[in-house]
Amino acid sequence: MKYPSDMDPECVRLCDAINSIPGLSTGSSCCGHGKGAFRVYFRVEDLTYLPILLYYMDPCHVGFRWDCLVRTDCSMAPVGFHVESRSMGADAYREADIIAGKISSDLEGHIKHIKAEA
Repeated sequence: MKYPSDMDPECVRLCDAINSIPGLSTGSSCCGHGKGAFRVYFRVEDLTYLPILLYYMDPCHVGFRWDCLVRTDCSMAPVGFHVESRSMGADAYREADIIAGKISSDLEGHIKHIKAEA
């Protein structure tokens, strides 16, 4: 996928993984620059496959927790999503790489499982 030239390089692998999940597409991201949480903002076109991403936010699958937040504003704009690390700096970058790797290696199996359940 093509991203803006000023995108934080630490975000590319996780954004690629999220964009590979059917019905999900990233909009923006920030690695936190060692001072804040790592965040990836994304759109959900189809909730069917959102559990694939959420599965890897849970410590029983990756050993750490990331949060998925859903938001709107006081004008009730369309819902927006983002995932967010609880760690910062090198720990958050490492965790993002772990999540991205697991999504990439397990995606085909998860899609088959979801289709079989439907």
